[in-house]
Amino acid sequence: MSAYACGPDAGPEASAGWEFARAAARTCDVWVITRPRFEAGVTEALRAEPDLAEHLHMVYYDPSARVVRMKRRAWDLYWFYPLWQRGLGRVAQALHAEVGFDVAHHVTFANDWMPAGVRALRDVPFVWGPVGGSSSLPIARLARWLGVRGVVTELVRTAVTRPLRAVGGDPTGRRAALVVAQNPQVAEHFARLGATTVVEPNATLDDLPPRAAQLEQRTAVFAGRLLAWKGAALAIDALAHPLLAGWRLHVYGSGYDLGRLRRRARRQGVADRVEFRGHAPRADLLAAIARAEVFLFPSMHDQAGWVVAEATSMGCPVVCLPLGGPPVLAQPNAHVAALSGDIVRNVAVQVRQAAAQGGVATDRWSIDRLPGVVAGWYAAVAERAAASAPAAAPGERPPLVVLESFSIPKPTTNPYITQLYRSLSQRVDVEVIPFDYRSALWGRYDVAHLHWPELMMGGHRWIGRAARRTLTAAVIVRWRLTRTPVVRTMHNLERPTNIDRIDNWLLDRIDALTALDIRLNERTPQRTAVPGTVIPHGHYRDWFGPLRAGAETEPVSGRIVYAGLVRRYKGVEDLVAAFTGWDDPSVSLHIAGKPSTVDLAEGLRASAQGDARVSFDLRFLEEPELVQTITSAELVVLPYRHMHNSGTALAALSLGRPVLVPDNDVNRDLAREVGPGWVHLFSGALTTDVLAQTLRAAQQQRGRPDLSAREWPESARAHVEAFHRAHRAHRGERQELAVG
Repeated sequence: MSAYACGPDAGPEASAGWEFARAAARTCDVWVITRPRFEAGVTEALRAEPDLAEHLHMVYYDPSARVVRMKRRAWDLYWFYPLWQRGLGRVAQALHAEVGFDVAHHVTFANDWMPAGVRALRDVPFVWGPVGGSSSLPIARLARWLGVRGVVTELVRTAVTRPLRAVGGDPTGRRAALVVAQNPQVAEHFARLGATTVVEPNATLDDLPPRAAQLEQRTAVFAGRLLAWKGAALAIDALAHPLLAGWRLHVYGSGYDLGRLRRRARRQGVADRVEFRGHAPRADLLAAIARAEVFLFPSMHDQAGWVVAEATSMGCPVVCLPLGGPPVLAQPNAHVAALSGDIVRNVAVQVRQAAAQGGVATDRWSIDRLPGVVAGWYAAVAERAAASAPAAAPGERPPLVVLESFSIPKPTTNPYITQLYRSLSQRVDVEVIPFDYRSALWGRYDVAHLHWPELMMGGHRWIGRAARRTLTAAVIVRWRLTRTPVVRTMHNLERPTNIDRIDNWLLDRIDALTALDIRLNERTPQRTAVPGTVIPHGHYRDWFGPLRAGAETEPVSGRIVYAGLVRRYKGVEDLVAAFTGWDDPSVSLHIAGKPSTVDLAEGLRASAQGDARVSFDLRFLEEPELVQTITSAELVVLPYRHMHNSGTALAALSLGRPVLVPDNDVNRDLAREVGPGWVHLFSGALTTDVLAQTLRAAQQQRGRPDLSAREWPESARAHVEAFHRAHRAHRGERQELAVG
C-alpha cells in the first residue's frame, strides 16, 4: 500500500490513509510505504493495538536528507511528490521480491494527475484510489462568483493539470485493475479511458455529535477555506434572494477571498445576516452544523469534502451543486441545485426545500464500512487477475502484441471499442497497441485486429483521404511482407456503398490477408475461405455503472421510448404513426436522437399530428442523457426495417428495460438468451395493437435480463484465443484454423 500521508489524528488525508490501512489489515497482511514524519504517531497507535500490529507492517521512505531539506514551500510538493513516488516504486519492487504481493494499492495522496509508484509492480493487480481531480466546472457559467482571481486560477489549474493527467494520471488509470473514484465525474473520465471504476469517497468518520434537539431556525452554515471556487460568494447571493428573506448565514473558514466576500455581503444588503466566524475547532464547527437547519456548500470542484459527509451523517440536509463529490457525500440528505437557468434562485429553492424536508442521520461514511469495501475491491481484482492468466505456462505461450485499428479511446469513442480496449488491457497474456500509422508501419506486433477498416482511408478533405490511402497501402505492404495475420471483427454484413473504387481495392487486399473473422452473433454469415469464430457483443452494465447513480430515473408510467440516431431505415415514422392511432391518454411516446436530415426531423414532427402525448428531443444524446432517457421508459421500441446487430437494444437491456424489435433470427436468438419477457418481437408493419400488448407485458416484467454470456472478461479471453489462432497461421498452421 502506497500512502504518502498515513497516520492517526494527522489531518483528513493522513487519517484516510491510516483507516484504509487498518481496514485492509482486517483481512490481509499489509505493508504500507509512507513518509517518516508519521512514524511516531503510527508506532504509538500500533503499540496500543497489538493484534493490528501483527498484520500491518510499516515501511518509512523519503529521498535523501538533502532533497527533503529543499522542500520548504507549499508548491514544492509538486516536484517532491513525483520524486517520492519514483523512489517508492523501487522500494515496492524490492519488497515484492521478498514478500510476493497479491495486490498493490495506492491510497494517498491520490490526485488523478499525479503518478503512482506502485505501478512499477507490473505483475500485481493494482487498485488506484480513492482518487480525485478530473472534476471540472463550467467556468463561464460560474465566473461571476469566481471573480477575476478565481477565473484565472481555474484556467491555470486546467492548463497545468490537463497535460500532467495525460502523461501521468491517464496511463495510471489504464494500468489500474480498479480505479476508486472520489466522485462520479472522476469515474466517468477514467471509464472512458477503459478503466474499471467504482465510486467510493475517502471519507472515514466516527465520533460525530448527534443532531441538535433545538435547531437555529432559518440558519444556514457554510464551512471551508475561503477560496473563490468554494462557492461562498454564491451562498451569499442566494441569501439575498427574496426566497430566503429572514435567513442567516454563518461562514466558517479563512482564506484570500474573505475581503471580497465581506464587500459582496454589503453590496447585496445582507451584511447584517452574514456572520464571518473565521476558523473554528472541529468540535465547535460540528456543533454549529448540528444546530443549523441547512448546510449550504455550493463548492464548484471539491473532490470529496469531508465536511459534507460530516453534515449529512449528523442528519443535516446539504445544499450543493452538481459538481464533484458533494452530491455523493451528501446522500441521503442531498439537495442539488441545477446549473441551468437562474442558479441563485435554484440554490435558494433548494435551501427552502432542505429546511422543509429536514434530514436523517446516516452511517454511510463511517469507518466501520471500510473493511468490507476494501476486501471487496481486493477480491474483485485478484479474481479478474486469475481469470486473465494464460491457460498455458508463460514459456509455452508468451504474451501476444496486438495492433488494434482504433486509437486510444476518447469520451466520444464507441463504448464497444472502449470496453474491449479496457478488458484486453487488463490481461497479462496480451499487449494492446492503439493504432497510429507510425506504430502500424514501424512498430513490433504479432497480429493486426481491424473493426471498420474503411475508416483507415477515410477523411472529409481530399488531401487527407489521399494521405490515408497512401499510408494504408504502405501498411498493407508491410503486413504482406511480414506475413502479419489480420483478424477482422465483422460489425456489418456489407461494405459501405459510398466508398470509392480505390477504397474497395484496398479492402480487397485486407481481405486477402485476413486469417480469422470474429462474428458478433451466430447469424452473421461466415465468409468463404475465411475461418471464423463467434464472440458476442459485450453488455453495457459496467459501462453505464458510473453514470447510473446520477442519471438513472424511475420509469414513467405508460412511457414508450425510441432512443438512438434517427435514420430512414430505422422506421421511427412507423412508430409515431402506430402510436398516434392509440386512443389512450395514459400512455406517452418520447423520441430522442439526432436525425440524419432536417427533412426527416420535420416529417417526424408532422407525423405526430400535434399529439400532446408525443415528445421529441431531436439532438445527439450525451451518455448521461441516454441513460436518463432509456431508464425513464417502461418499454424501448426499435422499429428498424433492417436490423442485424443493435447496440441500442443491448444498451436498453443492460439498463433493465424491455425492448420491442423486429422479428428475425438474430433477435429470436437474443430473446432466448436473455430470458422471457425482455425481448418482444413484431412481424411486418408495427401496429397499435402490438404496441399496446407489448407495453402491458413490459409493465409486468421484474428482475433483470440474463446477460451472463456477454461478460467482458470472457469476451477478452475469447479475443486472445482468436488472436492466438490467427497467429498460428503465421507459422503455416492452417489446418487448425479451419476448425470451429
